[in-house]
Amino acid sequence: MIERSHLTTSDGARRAEVTAHGNWVFFTGIQPQNLGGDIKEQVGEALDRLDVLMAEKGVAQSDIFTVHVWLKDMRYFSALNAVWNKWVDADNPPARTCVSGELYRPDLLVELVVMAFRKTEG
Repeated sequence: MIERSHLTTSDGARRAEVTAHGNWVFFTGIQPQNLGGDIKEQVGEALDRLDVLMAEKGVAQSDIFTVHVWLKDMRYFSALNAVWNKWVDADNPPARTCVSGELYRPDLLVELVVMAFRKTEG
């Protein structure tokens, strides 16, 4: 059975921020709440949001399989990495990609898509 949680239409599309099946957990559209901040603040808020969602699903940082980062502009790449490197589990970093593209709001600077493998269903 597929679990769906944190249903939203915040970006105009009906979607679940979190879906899970068995041990696989997917977190999509992870964004900062405050879009007025700079890139470091937005990345930090998005990662804080991810921490909350992962805790709800019994997922630790070391359980993250892959992360796809979407940046509004690749000029933010170094700032992203400065925040990321303080947050990520240094002994168990996930595979990560980072691309730039137009995001749905002009003040949104970063969005995350995360796939994790939790050790037990729950």
